[in-house]
Amino acid sequence: MKKIVIFAAIGISLSGCASRYTATPYLAPAQPIQAVYLVQDIAPSEASAFEVASVGSNFGLIGALIDAGVQDSRKDRVNEALSSVKFDAEMEMQSLLSEALQGKNIQVTMLSGEDRKKRELLVKYPKSENGQATLDVVVLNYGYISAGSGQPWRPTVMADVQMIDAAGKQTLLKNRIAYNVVNPQQGIITLYPDPQYIFSGREEMINNPEKLAEGLRVALKAVAAESVKLIQ
Repeated sequence: MKKIVIFAAIGISLSGCASRYTATPYLAPAQPIQAVYLVQDIAPSEASAFEVASVGSNFGLIGALIDAGVQDSRKDRVNEALSSVKFDAEMEMQSLLSEALQGKNIQVTMLSGEDRKKRELLVKYPKSENGQATLDVVVLNYGYISAGSGQPWRPTVMADVQMIDAAGKQTLLKNRIAYNVVNPQQGIITLYPDPQYIFSGREEMINNPEKLAEGLRVALKAVAAESVKLIQ
C-alpha cells in the first residue's frame, strides 16, 4: 500500500505542474538589509532519483507496484553512492547560501529550531531585536531526474525562498526556483542544468559518486545564488 501512495503522489505532483505560481517581488525595507537570520533544516536528508515516463507505470496496478520498487531501489543506490563520498545537502546548502549572502556584504546568523516535519516554509518568524530580516529557503527536492526510459539523467532541484522583515510579519519576497524540473509551473524561476553532469543510467551514477555529488553541488549553488539574487 505504501508503494501505491508514493507512486500516486508523484503522479499528482507532476500533473499539477501547469498551474501558475504567483511570486512576491522583493519589497526593499526602508533600511538596506545588512544582516539576516538563515533558517536551518533547509534540505531533505535523501536525494531523489526519479524516472518520469517509466515503462512499468504503463501496465496498471502491478506495473505501478513494480515501477515503485525500481524507483525506490534506484534512489537507495544513489544515496548510498552519495554517502560514500560524505555528501551532505543540508551542510552544502547552508554554506552556499552563507557565501552568497556574504558576497553581498550581508552578515548571516543561523536560526536554529525544530526540524521541519514537512518541506514547507515556516509559519511563524521571530522578531529581531537588531533589525535582521529572516531568509527561509526550503529545498523541496534535490537529486537526479530522467525524462523517460533510456533518457539521460541530470541533476534537479526545487526550492522555495521567502524573506520576512525584522518584525517577523511582512513578506519581503517569495518565489520558487526550479533547476532542471520537468514541466515547471508558470511564474517560477527556471534554471538550466550544467551539461557536464549527465549520466546514462543508474550504474554510471553509482560508479561515479564524486561526479554525482559534484553535479548536485553545482545545482544547489545555482539555486543558492539565484535565491540571494532576489534581494535587490
